[in-house]
Amino acid sequence: MPLNVRPTEQTTPLLVSIVVPFYNEEESLPILLGRIQTTTEPLRNRYEFEFIFVDDGSRDNGLSVATGLVRTEARLKVVELRRNYGQTSALQAAFDAARGEIIISMDADLQHFPEEIPNFIAGIEAGNDVVCGWRHDRQEGILRRLPSRVANLFIRRFSGLTIHDVGTTYRAYRREIVRDIQLLGEGHRFVPVFAAVAGARIAEVPIENIERPHGKSNYGLARTINVLIDLVFLYFFVKYLDRPLRIFGKLALIVFTAGIVIESALFVKWMLTATPVVRDHSGWFILGGALITSSLQIVLFGVLSEMLARLYYAGLGKTHYKIRKTWTGERSTPS
Repeated sequence: MPLNVRPTEQTTPLLVSIVVPFYNEEESLPILLGRIQTTTEPLRNRYEFEFIFVDDGSRDNGLSVATGLVRTEARLKVVELRRNYGQTSALQAAFDAARGEIIISMDADLQHFPEEIPNFIAGIEAGNDVVCGWRHDRQEGILRRLPSRVANLFIRRFSGLTIHDVGTTYRAYRREIVRDIQLLGEGHRFVPVFAAVAGARIAEVPIENIERPHGKSNYGLARTINVLIDLVFLYFFVKYLDRPLRIFGKLALIVFTAGIVIESALFVKWMLTATPVVRDHSGWFILGGALITSSLQIVLFGVLSEMLARLYYAGLGKTHYKIRKTWTGERSTPS
């Protein structure tokens, strides 16, 4: 059953930002905006709305369509990125542009129903910090559903989250949670995990899911491999973010032990048989030494690469995307 948005006690309407990254979605954008407008109109006595569309380097006429919509909808802002950076960067750009106390993210391909926006707002008003959509009855083919189920299973296992669908970008957030998250790589899939680490209260609402009515999907089975690779960092982020030496120390200990076992076996053989093991078993001797040396490097290598990237973007105030222009109802602003 749909949730009803509870009346709020604030004297001024709460600003809600609806953010939509898009890439090659020229056919969907006018329909999507129209449905968002229709859905949010009955809520305007309690909420103000802004709509932010982020063009992630579209190669079709999506940007022209979006900027044309700005002339008919004063609440719409279109952010044009300089090139295609990927969904994570586009979503981060949308978060950075949003001013609302509640931020709702959704896809532009019409697989997410704008009519369910009130349910997400209700979930936030009920006291949750993040409300995730749950595609409980997915209508996509098995080649999309099966990899997603496997990925969700692993993510739940590694993160400790109990929600069914971690991967969908149809979510609502409190502003302070979004400000505590910095998305890199393909981190848009793991926003609930990052939010949980930040102490957020997380809930989910069932949402409808259909095959996309326009255009071609930008997703493929190759992304499942990327998810499995990202799970390595996800496990580290959830379990060892504040004590990274523990996981790398364990790995280093295993490698160091293997090296010591090899070198000790060679030493024992030399002592018992006087065999020139360095000459006769040079491969094993070099391998043992390499493992011992590598164990020292492992302690630092994985931690430094990820932590330095995050310190670079967060600490220096840099972003991993570049904006060409921002279009509003009044004018376009070069960036």
